[in-house]
Parts: sequence; structure tokens; C-alpha cells
Amino acid sequence: MASRKPDRTAEAAKSPRNDALADYRAKRDPRRTNEPFSPERKDSPPRGTLGGRFVVHLHKARRTHYDLRIQVGRTLKSFAVPRGPSLDPRERRLAVNTEDHPLEYLEFEEIIPEGNYGAGPMIAWDVGRVGYLEGSAEAGIERGKIDFVLHGFKLRGRFALVKTRRGDNEWLLLKKQDAFAKEGADVTAEETRSVYSGLEVDELAERGELSRRLEERAAALGAPERDVRVADKEPMLAALSGARLDDPERLYELKLDGVRAVAVRRGTYVALRYRSGRPCSASYPEIVRGVRALPGARVVLDGEIVAFDEQGRPRFQRLGPRIQARRAMDIARAVDEIPVVYLVFDLLVLGGRDLTGLPLLERKALLAKLVRGRGLVRVLDHIEGRGQELFALCESTGLEGLVAKQKHSPYRFGPRRGEAWVKIKCEQEDDFVVIGWIAGQGARQRLGSLSVGAYRGDALVYRGRVGSGFDERTLSDLLERLEASEVPTSPLSGRVPEETREARWVRPELVVSVRHMGYSEDGRLWHPVFRGVRADVAPEACTAGPHEQELEVEPERESPESAEAPAPTRPGLVLTNRKKVFWPDEGYTKGDLLDYYAAVAPVLLPFLKNRPVVLVRHPDGIRGKSFYQWNVPAGTPGWIRRMILEDPEEPGKKKHVFLIDDLESLLYVVNLGCIPIHVLAFRERTRWECDFITFDLDLGEQPFARAIDVALTLREILETAKLPAYVKTSGQGGLHVLTPLGPGIPFEAAKLLVELVGRLATARHAEFATMERRVEKRGGRLYVDTGQTGQSRTIVGPYSVRAHPRATVSTPLSWDELSGALDPSRFTLVTVPARVNELPDPFAGFLSERPDVAGALGRIERYVQTTR
Repeated sequence: MASRKPDRTAEAAKSPRNDALADYRAKRDPRRTNEPFSPERKDSPPRGTLGGRFVVHLHKARRTHYDLRIQVGRTLKSFAVPRGPSLDPRERRLAVNTEDHPLEYLEFEEIIPEGNYGAGPMIAWDVGRVGYLEGSAEAGIERGKIDFVLHGFKLRGRFALVKTRRGDNEWLLLKKQDAFAKEGADVTAEETRSVYSGLEVDELAERGELSRRLEERAAALGAPERDVRVADKEPMLAALSGARLDDPERLYELKLDGVRAVAVRRGTYVALRYRSGRPCSASYPEIVRGVRALPGARVVLDGEIVAFDEQGRPRFQRLGPRIQARRAMDIARAVDEIPVVYLVFDLLVLGGRDLTGLPLLERKALLAKLVRGRGLVRVLDHIEGRGQELFALCESTGLEGLVAKQKHSPYRFGPRRGEAWVKIKCEQEDDFVVIGWIAGQGARQRLGSLSVGAYRGDALVYRGRVGSGFDERTLSDLLERLEASEVPTSPLSGRVPEETREARWVRPELVVSVRHMGYSEDGRLWHPVFRGVRADVAPEACTAGPHEQELEVEPERESPESAEAPAPTRPGLVLTNRKKVFWPDEGYTKGDLLDYYAAVAPVLLPFLKNRPVVLVRHPDGIRGKSFYQWNVPAGTPGWIRRMILEDPEEPGKKKHVFLIDDLESLLYVVNLGCIPIHVLAFRERTRWECDFITFDLDLGEQPFARAIDVALTLREILETAKLPAYVKTSGQGGLHVLTPLGPGIPFEAAKLLVELVGRLATARHAEFATMERRVEKRGGRLYVDTGQTGQSRTIVGPYSVRAHPRATVSTPLSWDELSGALDPSRFTLVTVPARVNELPDPFAGFLSERPDVAGALGRIERYVQTTR
């Protein structure tokens, strides 16, 4: 039986809300398009929109055009710009206001399938931040002139949208005169590639062919088919000496002041790791998005994540908040405030072929064909044979220096350093705080060297000794100051280095300027020379250090008292082992899990209250042993509520199960190593009544789009019967459709209902769906599991984290979100708290539903008769 297209216009018309996306939905069928469908979001800021994000799409539909989409409130205000934006202030570009788009469109880059509205390829030509001038965006729309500033990869500076008198939808897009304006420039002709994939719009359909050609080239060069595991390896390191600036056998790259990162892509899965091996995907979600967009299903890249200063120079200091942010809201804020770019300089794996044995030039040639844009992911340029000019540029602009690489060298993993790669650093000048001094010999007996340090956060760390650059007058002045501030103990944080055992310590008050050539492996100054005392610099401002090495140090983790989880207030609630890693690939810890459940408690606890639960405990994380915990263990505090159940499968046997009614109880069970929380379909005082039924859609060998088809069919059948339907991801790839039944429904009646509706839905999709319980007889079809309804049957609760890679979450959805663009893997321990903060809870009305279950069977019978 053919599936019916839902009437999106009718749905929008009957919606009680003022839905800004009604026109968008009315033009699109979620079962046929791969475009995102957004849920209703919470109200816009009361003062209006002062800033947000923007995207410019290059869209080759019936006519090729550009779409400027700027965030206004909780949607994207969209303007079709036929000729595209311009950087020339003399140009006036027509911009036709079209239907608002969901915020999820900020990351959209796909080929819209034939037969759909706007069919054709669409690339993200530019993305970035937008800030509104002269009031809010809403006020600008009202007066017919929107003044704004863009911070994108291609569009920067002030722009305006001015409404014309020719029609309600016609505006003009103008570039204002500023430092970014370029008269006569044609940015659309000069910049044609996506900032995500690096592809041109016509190449989007050729991603697979491009990948195939590159893999064939790798095979022709002799790259073997071999898996390269990089998670437990240190990337290739550079020696500190051994190269000159004019070696014809070397190429020269900029030494970047960022953080080293290796990116691994397998299909849609992307993992980023620092040089230390510590996962960092959550800190740089936009880089993950960019790597995922590249051609090639199996890729390993080596490069540096950088943040640029106002002069366009990489500056490590700007990355600090990105590195330190741990909580979901802090990460989201850092992503908005500090844009980053992944500059890639090596390609280690392509399509399952190990490239590490190929010459560097061959690897770089393949890399240049794979990564071709100048957006989020880009290739780091190099010069062959002549490093003098590049080094001179570094000296004149304050860059760190170069890395000289042998052109024909293979890739050798660390930690050993060879001379195939060599750092050539410019001299640096930094400020340090004096922490003590050591006596010298001969004429310098009183003061041989200064011991200096710098701050990392609140910690004062050792940076080495400075013993040259002094004259006699300076020595006398320094000694007078040092002796006046002498103290008996070291001011350093942590262990005192062995080389300072003879030091005389001082209060960390005196700041000195030091010229040096960088840092040694243990973070100490390389060839330091004293330049002078800095009276104008506060000691706390001395933060210079070996940024690469400092990256290896795990950032300070929040204690339970400072994290999102509140300080324990009940006896027996002690949150332990917060730093224990539960997800090794992602680096997520038990503390992250506790913080997650504390963050979603306001929407999770109403569903759990008075409902018996079963824990699934993973005391050593997802790769350790696991077990179901029905019974409350001995030693559980008395304030944790529990309930005694008769086991229907073993008469006479009783189970003492948890009841989780408050935040403290929730944190207690999570602290036991519980990752997912499974719930039963009844409440404490109505244990013989089923308050909801579940349809568990297990994909089998089917694509996720099939689960969407079946879920929408279930919703149609249930709503025809005047039964409510709620949907959530399973957290394991499939979907769960739940129907609350209200009070008074016995389990026997609930089982009959779920079985009947399930059979109707699978009959509609018999070619790919089944209710066959035996796996061997399903033939790879999607399994509609209705067996989760019963007095001893459990289902994973909404907002429960799953013990799976990426720390995916069983996430409640709006029905509006179900489309071909939905990716369940993006709902994780990191992303869901921000979603909960931004969106209304899709399950908010679940517990108050009171449907007419008795009358539903008659309505289902009539439905069957009309659909035959």
C-alpha cells in the first residue's frame, strides 16, 4: 500500500503557534527531501536579535543563484540574490525575500533530489557570524533597512539590506564602504568553492568519483591497503636543529601558533585528537563538520587548528577558551566567539590505503586534490628549496618561524624526532616573572642567573634560567631588588625542578623581558638572553610558554562543586572518580556524564518521577563490563526511594527497584556507573496499568529514512484513532514511537493495541518492514518491535545516554524534525544540553494526555476499511 504524503499546509494551519517555518514546511515533503526540518524553538530574545550566524548558499536549481540567510530570532531570514553578493560599494544587488529557513540550514550542503522544491546541488559558499547595527534585526526589518556586519571567510565588514518600493519581497543588498570594500572586485568569480567541502557546486555530484580517482592514484604510487591506527600514536615531530633555509631537497612551511590535531574520518564519523592523543572533537564541532564534508569515506589528516588575530596571524592565546571549555554551553559560546580553521599539512590515509610510506611531495599532491577550499579545512601552503623569503616574512610580522621538511621523506610517527622535519624559529621576546636567583662564579659570584616562571591559569610554572645579557649596573640593581623580596620557600606551583635546588627564592613581583629561541622538550627557555626589567607589565600577565608542550597537559577539570552538578546536600551522596574516562575515543568522563544528567534533569525527572527504573551499569566505561541492576544494592542511603515488585515471570520472587524522584537520586545512580536509565511503563501506585506503549524501530539493514517512513505511518494511524504519538531517537540508530494511554488501561489491552497498530504499519511497508521476532527470518528488513510493552519490559528513557561511541542520547524529537536530513548521531552528551536549553521539551505534554483508548479500536477499524 503506497504511503501518503502528509499535508504539511494543513498541519501548519491547525498549529496553535505563530509558526515562522509554516511556508518552508508547506513547500517540502520530509519523506522525499534531504533538507532539515526544525522543531519549534523557544521565544526570541525580548530585545530582538542583535547577532547570530549566517550562511550564503550557492544554489544551482532551475536558475543558479545565491541565497543569503541571516539569523533573526530562531530562524534564518532568507534572501535569494541572483547575481550574488558583492564587495564593491557601488553595486546594488537584488535580494528577494523568500520563506524563512530553519537554523539547521546553516550546515546544509547537499543535492536536493529531483522532484522536490529547489531541486539541485547547493553548497555553503560562505558561513560566519552576523552582528546587527542600529538596533535589532527585527527593528531593521520593520523600517525596511537592515544594517549589519558579517564575519565570514569571504564576506567581511558592513553590509545593508534596503527594501525597495516595487514589492513586499524585493530588497537590495549593498556593501558599505570600509576596510573590506573592494571596488571592481568580483568575489563570486574569484571564490567559487564551498567553505565546508571545498567543492564547486557542479562537483558536488562527483564526490564519489573524485574520491575514487584519488584512491586509484594512491594505489598507483604504491600505497598499500592497510589500516593505520593513529589513536595510540604520536604524530610526526620536528627536530630543533639540522636544517638551513636554502636546501633544494626541502620544502618550507610556516610554523603555526596553534594546536596540533589529527583528524580521522570513517564514513560520517569524524574524530579529532590532540598531539597527546586526547580527544578534542567536542571542542571543534565546525572542524568536524568540515572534515565530514570532504570527499573520501576513509581519511586521516595531520594539521594544526588555529585562531587568527586582528592582523590575520595565528595566535595560540586566542585558542585558550576553546581548549578549556568542557560544558556544552561553554563550548557553544566559545564556538560563536572564537572562529578557528584547520590548516592541514599531511595526508596519512586515503580510502583505506596507508600513505605514510610515500614521499612527502606525493602525499601533499594527493592532499591538494582532496582539500581544495579556503574555508574551515584548508591546505597549508609551502615553498620548495627557498625558505629565506618566508623566514624574513616571519621575522617582520612576528610569526614563530618555519618547518623545513625533506621533500622525499616518509611519515614517521613520534615520539622520536628525526631531521626529516626541522623547526627553524625566529627569535622571540617574552615577559617572565622572576622567582629567584642562583649565585655564579668569578666576577658574577653574587648573581649568576635568574630563575624565571610564567602563569598557566593560576599556576606559576618554571620556565628556566636566564644567565646572559647583564651589565654591571643591571646586576647591582637586580640584586638590590631581589634581596629585598627574598622568601624562604619556592613560589612555584607543584614540584620544584632539580636545577633550582641552590636558588634563593623571591616573591613573584619582578617582571623581565627575555629574548629566546623557543623552548626545550620540558618547557624551558632555549638560548635565553636578558633584555631588561618591565615595570609596565604585571606579573599575572606573564603567560608565555611552549604552547605545543602545554597542550599535552590535561586542562584543569572542574570539581563536583564547580561543575553543573550541584554540591551534594544529602548524606551518602558523594560524587566520586569524576575524571575516570567512560568513552575512550571521545575522552568523555564520568564527570561529564554526571554534568549531563544534571543539565537535563528538569526535563528528565518529570518522566521518571514515581516510575520504577532499571539501571544499566558500566563502572569502567563503555569498554568495560556491564550489567543490569534491578535491585537496589546494599548500602544505598535511606533517602533514596524504592519500590517492591512481584516478578511476573518468577512468582514469589520480589525485586526492590529504584524510584528516581529528584536530582540527588538521579546523581546517586549515575555515580554508580549507570549510563542509560531504563524505565517501566507504569507508576508506583498504578502498577497493573500501562501508561504508555512503545514501537521500537530497529533498522536491521535498512537506511534510517525507512525508520522515518514507518514512524510517520504510525503517527498517521494513531492520530486517526485519536491517540497521541511522540517520537524519540533510540540512541542506537533507530527510532522509538511512544503513545501515552492515561490511567486505567490494563496491560492486556495495551498489548492488543500496540500489536494491532504495529501490524497495520508493517502491512503498509511490507517490502522493507516486519514484526518477525526471529532475526534470521527478517531478511534484513526493519523490525517493528512491539514487545517492549509488558509489566517487566523496559525501554530506555528519554534523554538517556547510551553506552555507545559518541555518547549518543535517546532524544525526544518534534515531529517536524523527521526528514531525510535527520542524523540521530548528532544528539550526544555534549549537544543535547544546549538543545534542551534552546528548544521546548517535545515530551512536555506526554504525562498529561488522557486519550479515549476504548474508542480508539473502533476508529482503527474504520481506518482499515477506508484504506483497503
